[in-house]
Amino acid sequence: MSSLYKGALKTLAAAMLLSALPSVAAASYDGIDCSDPVYQEYYASSCSALSETTQTRTSATQTISLISQGAVRSLRGSSAGTISTSLLSDTVMTGLAAGGATAQNGLWANYDFTRVNDSVFSTTTKLHNFVLGGDRKIQKDLALGASFSFQGTNSDTSHSDADAWTIAPYMAYLINNNMSLDLVAGYTWITTDNGANVAGEHDSKRYFIAPNLSAYTTNLGKWEIDGHLGFMYVKDKVEGYTNNAAHHIDFSQVKTGIGVSYSATDSLQPYFNLDYEQDLAYKANNATGYSDTGIVPGLGLRVNLPASLVGDVRVGSNLGRRNIEQESITANVRMNF
Repeated sequence: MSSLYKGALKTLAAAMLLSALPSVAAASYDGIDCSDPVYQEYYASSCSALSETTQTRTSATQTISLISQGAVRSLRGSSAGTISTSLLSDTVMTGLAAGGATAQNGLWANYDFTRVNDSVFSTTTKLHNFVLGGDRKIQKDLALGASFSFQGTNSDTSHSDADAWTIAPYMAYLINNNMSLDLVAGYTWITTDNGANVAGEHDSKRYFIAPNLSAYTTNLGKWEIDGHLGFMYVKDKVEGYTNNAAHHIDFSQVKTGIGVSYSATDSLQPYFNLDYEQDLAYKANNATGYSDTGIVPGLGLRVNLPASLVGDVRVGSNLGRRNIEQESITANVRMNF
């Protein structure tokens, strides 16, 4: 067989292989395993964009949600202690523990564990987030506070692990007896291990801002219904490292939802909430494998504790995002004085 004929067969085989792979322009991730070296060779940039977008969304939304919970709880009982302040966020404090209007200060702690299974990369990522915060009502309808958090991210494959430290001030304003507004802004330092294939680690910086508007009922007896509309904008600046140039990631999301709770006793209040989230801007905006909408159901229980303490435990999930399975458990405790 002539060398020319052999060369033609090799060229034909290569063309058939390339034609079987999805188009780079379409960046379709259906059936793609981005951990496969073949796909990594031809679609390294697209796979990286998809992975980074998912990691940024999961990491940022977890931290911002926990801080927002602290912000909305800072104004409970701020209207002479007579209204149910069932405010915004995935788990919110209600009139169950509104307490007296004399408490001006609050200290709180949040913990969240989230597990994410990504079928595109065949990986499971676990995130642990610890948040400490404190606030003070400087007026009857205005509270200011600050929070500090640590987030540890661990993956069961060669994908990168990361540690993130966040400082974030916040404010909450009571518009009227049925509406409130809160705002969180923050800065995060992130150190990421480069993974098994690249030695060392690299640093990132994250900036974010998240306003939220809440509405809640005050006259349904033991029942309470609350709704919210929130927005977040996140910008990550990633330092360059081996085979990867410095770059940035922009992410934004709008989120709305409703919650229903019932005061079973003076100390126990079970609740259910359901949120819808829509990603507006994300790095993988050309990737059909990135699902930009999610539905977030949750079940929880609020408990009055001794010494002006209030506890809250919630389990939740994130449904509707293709190739992603996500579950979480969150615990919170707050003391007012």
